[in-house]
Amino acid sequence: MEYTTRGVCGQEGCRERRYYLENGLWFCRRGHQQEGRQVEEDPEDFGTQGRTSRVKKAAAEKATKTFRGRQAYRLFLHVYQLILWKQCYALVNTRGFPDQFEHVVRDLWGLWLGTFEDQIKEQDEPDEQPELFSSQPTQVDGPADAKPRIRKAKWPRMIDSISLCYLGAFLMRLPVSVGDFHLMVMRGDVPYLRVVRDIPRDMRDNLPPEFISILEPRRLLQAEELHTAVGDLVLLYHSKFSMKFPSVNWPILLYRYIKRLAIPIDVYPTVKKLQELLGLVFEYPGTIIGRRKPLELPELQLMSLIVVATKLLFPFDRKKRYPSTTKEPAVQVMDWNHWAEIQGRFDNRETSRGKIGKGNEVNVTEKDVFEMTPAQLDEYMDWYESSWLDASKPPSRLANLFPLGPSARSRPGTPSVEINEGEALDAMVQISTGQLKSKKVIPSKGSESESDTPRPGSSYARFRTESDLLDEARPFYETAAKVVGVSLSTLVRGVLQAENKITRWLAEQRKAEFLGESLGMGRARDSGDEMDVD
Repeated sequence: MEYTTRGVCGQEGCRERRYYLENGLWFCRRGHQQEGRQVEEDPEDFGTQGRTSRVKKAAAEKATKTFRGRQAYRLFLHVYQLILWKQCYALVNTRGFPDQFEHVVRDLWGLWLGTFEDQIKEQDEPDEQPELFSSQPTQVDGPADAKPRIRKAKWPRMIDSISLCYLGAFLMRLPVSVGDFHLMVMRGDVPYLRVVRDIPRDMRDNLPPEFISILEPRRLLQAEELHTAVGDLVLLYHSKFSMKFPSVNWPILLYRYIKRLAIPIDVYPTVKKLQELLGLVFEYPGTIIGRRKPLELPELQLMSLIVVATKLLFPFDRKKRYPSTTKEPAVQVMDWNHWAEIQGRFDNRETSRGKIGKGNEVNVTEKDVFEMTPAQLDEYMDWYESSWLDASKPPSRLANLFPLGPSARSRPGTPSVEINEGEALDAMVQISTGQLKSKKVIPSKGSESESDTPRPGSSYARFRTESDLLDEARPFYETAAKVVGVSLSTLVRGVLQAENKITRWLAEQRKAEFLGESLGMGRARDSGDEMDVD
């Protein structure tokens, strides 16, 4: 009989420690039955009571999800190409760009993509052994073991994807400007902010952190930086592929700028005349020597001429100038204070109706939250949900306690922002041009007193810095800078450079006239001497 050693029996003073199992009941060696649960014996499992079996799991190595080396570089370019396609898709299907727009951008990206092949080959592959991190100091290799430093690769940025889209529209002669693209990005019409959440999770998990940081800009996109990025891409295509870009579609842009500024259409022929005099072609330069100048941006060239033409026809000061006929454009007078009020109402058309305004959500601060109405809070949370929440993540139990309402994109009956803006712009132009008044006309008599009559264009005021701007001129300069997408100081410098060009042209004209008169007087004198000799 097989016994099992346990504790002392204790019944009737029994000190036995050995026990046996019989018919499912435990008995000590002296025959005392033990209290407890009965155990049913299985003939097939004889002798297996009390044994525990555990299956040992095979030790699996933890595979690193993050790619390194050339594999990571190629994955980043694939992700960047996916983002570029999403941006083109949004422009074609949401903003009404033609279908060929995607093909043009794809060809531009294909050319640029070929330049990264050599860059990828220059990069070293990572070591097969995993990198170990320790708090102990490592040994410093000597000069003999030092490896040559590899130049840090320059990869495309998120701002470059918007620049590629602009160049695609630019080559197709579409009437869009850099400022329009900046506005579309700020409004969320083009994927840019938090674009990482649109990348598939498996691709996102395999990207190294340094590439994730490229796809997540830490600062808001500035329109002037977008101008610079577009110019840099033009230089790249010119230097790498000898590609020459045409001039901007400036007749349409000129009309759009004049309409947005709500100034009389008489500025249009004046700008064309100034463009012919200065020989401006409104093209991006293929090469830049020295420091980049504001007038090297074609759209800024156009806006600078608009400002100059406006100052000639409708000056900001209150000096009296008298045209000679009623057909002159300068016979009209602009009330610039009233114009500034109209522009302010146009810019605040959405906030005046109790809304934050599309594109203004990203500029909301902590202080603004305390002053928001319930409707504005709902508008801001809808924007936050559609822009920042990652739908690819599985919902947590805690998140289920706070269900989300329908987002702004899914709500029916939302009016189009473009339609509202177009109607507001037409109304602003009608009000601005309707308040024009006429000046007193003093006909030209050709007498000596004619030179004492101040004419349009005389006493032209120049502003070298922002501090030199008149109170009436500052709102116009600020609005023009916002429309073209540059800072106020950049526009002031661009206008001053255009005015200097005009001054040099006038000096050359006066010099040519003076030389012509001198040459004519000399010929007349020579002919008179010949007559005396005869």
